[in-house]
Amino acid sequence: MRTALVRRALLAASGASLALLATACGPSDGAGAEQDAKPSAAAPSPSPSPTPEAKALTAAELEKLTLADGDVRDVKIAKAGADDVAKAAEVTTDKPECTALAQAGGLAPVGAAVTTTERIGVGKPSDPADPMSVSATSVQLASYDGKGAEEALASLKAAGQACGGGFTTTAKGEKTTVKSVTPSAVTAGDEAAAWTIATEDEGEALNSQMVAFRKGNNLVVVHTVRFDAKPASAQAFIDAQVKKLG
Repeated sequence: MRTALVRRALLAASGASLALLATACGPSDGAGAEQDAKPSAAAPSPSPSPTPEAKALTAAELEKLTLADGDVRDVKIAKAGADDVAKAAEVTTDKPECTALAQAGGLAPVGAAVTTTERIGVGKPSDPADPMSVSATSVQLASYDGKGAEEALASLKAAGQACGGGFTTTAKGEKTTVKSVTPSAVTAGDEAAAWTIATEDEGEALNSQMVAFRKGNNLVVVHTVRFDAKPASAQAFIDAQVKKLG
């Protein structure tokens, strides 16, 4: 996740945290809060791979499947701003094999996405005494023609394998140093991959989890960044998005 996006989320989190402390959010129909999140109980039955004739969803159709405020308990969800979302051409990296991960971290579409939506979610503090014990999560839902979603996920998996030692990326002029990329286990959609990512932004160390999963010819990338030393978990957003996709 880009530096500017993280910092804006941090400022928003500070205000949102105080509001949530004053008025606790009640449960919604969405998944539990991040600190209560648990992995899905059972793996879904794989669906057939998209056919070459599969068509991407329209913008209106994709919007209906996109996370909205209230879908994840104790999290404020809003549309990502224009400054938060990079174009593929605006993302560069010192290691070309890491491009897909760099694009995903910059909220740029991976591969030949036809339509996309982007959301930012800011949670409540896990420690009421520490307003900064919060996380910020970006969620990009992208729809592809044919087997584009499979190909995009394959490129992310390849980047995750090739870039364990880290890389440097610049998105919309903002530089981020990724110190390490470590694969982790995840179950979601028809196929999925996940990584624990350690980054350094202007001397500030951040821990994050990135999860990418495919449902038919749609691809979801969830990236959760914590502002304290605790491990980041995207599970609540994964569960909510899986539910929304049906």
